[in-house]
Amino acid sequence: MVSIDEIEGSFRKFRSQFWEDVVEVNIEKREKFEKVKARMMESDYFKMVKQFAEERGWKIKDENLTLMVQKEDKDPLELPLVSITEDNKMFIQPWSRVMKELGKIEEG
Repeated sequence: MVSIDEIEGSFRKFRSQFWEDVVEVNIEKREKFEKVKARMMESDYFKMVKQFAEERGWKIKDENLTLMVQKEDKDPLELPLVSITEDNKMFIQPWSRVMKELGKIEEG
């Protein structure tokens, strides 16, 4: 089973891998937006978070760099790993916010 500690390591790798891309996208290089978004969604970080939720019985739905997770008897949880503003600026969510949501998933 994937642990929160493993996801934290993956998060740190993800952040260092994508921070330059995020800065470039946010400084008017819009043509790069979709490419960066696609690479992010295929990253180990996204895959590991999905696996973490699935192993705990949650169903996953991808919504524009935000994962929606839900169990049949629970309200859906929104897990924004990367936020996108209306003008397509990207912001990698801080680890503390992601960890809080992962804790809710782990509690079930």
